Amino acid sequence: MWNYMLFSALVLLLSLLYHCYFNKPASVIEQPHTHYDYIIVGAGTAGCVVASRLSEESNRTVLLIEAGGYFGWVSSVPLLSPMTQGTEFDWSYSTEPQKFSSKGFWNHIQKVPRGKGLGGSGQMNHLVHSYGRPEDYERWPRGWSHTDLLPYFKKVTDIMNVMSSPEEEFLTEAFLMSKESLNVGHVTLQKGMYTARRGSRWTTFHAYLQHAWNRRKLHILTNTLVSKILFKDGTKTNGVKVIYKDGSVGRIGAKKEVILCAGAINTPQLLLLSGIGQAKDLDKFQIPVIRNLPAVGKNFFDHLLLPVYVNLEAQISITLFKLQTLPEVVNYFVFGRGESLYPSYNNNSQEGFLYLTYCLQPKSRGSISLRSRNIRHQPRIDPAYLQHYDDVACTHDAINFAIQTLESKKFREYGAKVHHPDLEECRHLPQDYREIEYSECVMRVGGLTSYHACGSCRMGDDENAVVDEELRVKGVSGLRIMDASVLPSPISGNPNSVLIAMAERFSDLIIDRSSN
Repeated sequence: MWNYMLFSALVLLLSLLYHCYFNKPASVIEQPHTHYDYIIVGAGTAGCVVASRLSEESNRTVLLIEAGGYFGWVSSVPLLSPMTQGTEFDWSYSTEPQKFSSKGFWNHIQKVPRGKGLGGSGQMNHLVHSYGRPEDYERWPRGWSHTDLLPYFKKVTDIMNVMSSPEEEFLTEAFLMSKESLNVGHVTLQKGMYTARRGSRWTTFHAYLQHAWNRRKLHILTNTLVSKILFKDGTKTNGVKVIYKDGSVGRIGAKKEVILCAGAINTPQLLLLSGIGQAKDLDKFQIPVIRNLPAVGKNFFDHLLLPVYVNLEAQISITLFKLQTLPEVVNYFVFGRGESLYPSYNNNSQEGFLYLTYCLQPKSRGSISLRSRNIRHQPRIDPAYLQHYDDVACTHDAINFAIQTLESKKFREYGAKVHHPDLEECRHLPQDYREIEYSECVMRVGGLTSYHACGSCRMGDDENAVVDEELRVKGVSGLRIMDASVLPSPISGNPNSVLIAMAERFSDLIIDRSSN
């Protein structure tokens, strides 16, 4: 009881200090100018980078528009990030009822949290860092290969303070040592990587935007919703239509370009509402067609993960009980150290951990489409999880690889044992993940989104692409996209750091300079 009270008191005190001493940056404005050189829509992971880079030289005026405001103090503590879901900082999206997955969810619908505020989804994710594998980029357009992006990867690694799990962590050691027991030569095991500084969340909001938000030529407009992209002379981007916090409507002109950084869900929705998309779909909502671009909203993909719970006999893991002890609370708030990722489930004293297993390169493709012509209405989000059977087989392999590691000497010493969920839909099958029928049943019932929504405005040089290799929207001028929607194919890992590197290169394209 005292631990809970102390923890609550610390949270309250730090929250008060944060709000009392937080000074409003000079770049954050209430009323925008009538025109800017560049208008950036969305202050998420990529938007913060682009706004910072484009405003480095004083000869450019830049406006960054964000639908939300400041994330609260809670988002800075990695372990508390789930608490922001379902709040004012979350778009709180939901999928369409899924046909091939999510059978254990009400009406087969999954929640899709997306960050709403400065920093975007980077302010509520689990900080996991990855650049995927070199082969992920083999079919990407010219200029976006792994080799092309490598200088930017190195740059981002430094700026984002990429760190690895501590050497002395028991489970990390056991995992790395398990390779000796595996009969697979092509597999690489490595420590988890993440972005944090002194135990606190470290995102592009901190690393980029905060370094720029007192620049005279950068304006940041919060709590403002972009409802439409404006055009003149047919297909020339002219600016944006916005809805302010008080409900009033305004128009802001763009002298050079509008850059969409609104994410894999909001960006295609905004394009469609602005008249860029498949003509027959736009006609259904009586939206005048600016450009018939059928690929908008298509090619949507996400990683569907299956958590595999592992119970332990040894007292070496993170438990909620341990996290709430006085030494651990002090260790975190005073010294910036302590556990911060993936607590164990239900029983707050049960030793254990979970493997997050998923297919790195899913073949299923879904879509983002309109529900209405009102920007405040959520679009239809259909990730089509597990529609392609290869994704089932691939996930089954991932699950079994995870189980194989538990057969190593260290994990046996720790008493590691897989927990098989008691699902009514799967009780008719042998409770064994090694049987693909059981694995398939569990993943179709309880598989979860990895929050890696991507691909809905893919880049490429074919008819199924929305943007070209310079991320210019095809068929119109003065409009580009730089966010997760442009990814042609999945990243074999978490895509957040890849997007930061891409935003760095994208900024160089606009400024016409090479990476240093």
